[in-house]
Amino acid sequence: MKLFCFLIIVSVGLLKFSPAHAVDSSLDPILNPNTKTVPIATYQWQPYISGSVRESGTAAELLGQIFSQEDINVEWRYQNYDLAFEMIASGKAQGGFPYFKTAERASRVLFSKPIFSVTNRIYYNRQHEKGLPLTDLAQLKQFKFGRVAGYSYGETIDSYLQSAQIFASEKFALEALLNHEIDFLPMTESVMNTMLNNQFKDQALLVRSVDSIVGHDTMHLIAPKTKQGELLRDRVNSLIEQVKNIKSLSLKVVERTRPKDIARLVTAEGYPAIVGQTSLDENSQYYTLPQGTRVLVLKWSNKIVSASQTDRIYKSMIDLSQVVVLNGPHVGKELFIKNMHLEIQ
Repeated sequence: MKLFCFLIIVSVGLLKFSPAHAVDSSLDPILNPNTKTVPIATYQWQPYISGSVRESGTAAELLGQIFSQEDINVEWRYQNYDLAFEMIASGKAQGGFPYFKTAERASRVLFSKPIFSVTNRIYYNRQHEKGLPLTDLAQLKQFKFGRVAGYSYGETIDSYLQSAQIFASEKFALEALLNHEIDFLPMTESVMNTMLNNQFKDQALLVRSVDSIVGHDTMHLIAPKTKQGELLRDRVNSLIEQVKNIKSLSLKVVERTRPKDIARLVTAEGYPAIVGQTSLDENSQYYTLPQGTRVLVLKWSNKIVSASQTDRIYKSMIDLSQVVVLNGPHVGKELFIKNMHLEIQ
C-alpha cells in the first residue's frame, strides 16, 4: 500500500513539474507533421531573401531567429509573391513572408505584428530628368511608372502606380528605367542599393530618388483566414513580442557603396620618374614608384576638387593628392603623389 501511494505521489509530481512547452511536436497545429517545420512561402528579394540555401537573407534569418525560441525551423517554399498570396488567401498554403500590409490585402489574409521596417522610394534616371516634375508631385501620375508583379510598396507609393507597367523582376524593371522605357520606378531602398552595388555598378550614379516622396512601412508574415492561420499568426505575434527589445534583431539599411577611386601611376612629360612623399612638410621622405603601380586615392587635393578661375591648370597637375599604394615594392604606404601621375582606372 505504501509503495502504491509513493508511485501516485511521484506521478503527480512529474505531471506538476513537467515543462508546459514539452508537447509532442507531431500534435503542434502549426507544424508540418512529417518534417516538424513550419512551411513559409517566400521569393528572392535581396538583401532580405536571397533564395540561397547557404545565405538565406537578412529577413529570412530574422524570422528563423524568432521561431528558434521554440526550436521551430522554417521550411522555405519559393514561389512568386503574387502566387503565394493567392494560395494563402484561398487557404491552400499556410504562411508567407515578407509582405507589406495594405487595406486590400488585410481584407483577404491575416497579418502578423510588424517584423521589420523598410523605406520605400521612387527612383528616376538622371540622364532623363529634364522635364520630370520632381517638385510638382501632382503631375507625377502623368508619367510612365514601372512596378514588379505582385509587389506593394506601401499605400503612400502605391497610389502612384494605378497604370504602371508590370515587370517580372526588379532587375528587368531597373533595366527599363536605365533604358528610358519608364520614367519612375518605386523600390525598397535596401533592395535598390543592393542591386546598384552588385549588378549595376557602372550605372549606379545615374539612379536618383525623388526626395519628397518617402514611404516608411512595415513587413509582416501573412496567414490564411482559417483557424490554423489564426494559430500561426498568434504564435508568431507572441514570439515577436518576446524579442521586441533585442537590438541585434533590428535590420540595418543597406547603404549605396561609394565608388572607390583606383588609379594607375603613369609618367608625365618632363617628369619621367614618379615620386611619392610621406608628408607635406619639410621633414618628408621620398619614394620612387614604378610606373603601373596601382593606388587608392584617399583624398584628392583641393586644386583638383575645387573650381579654378583660370584655365591654366599647371598648378592643379603638380598639386599633391593622398593615396595608399596597393601593389609593388611600397605596398601599404600612404604617400602624396602629384595629380599628373594619377590615371583613374
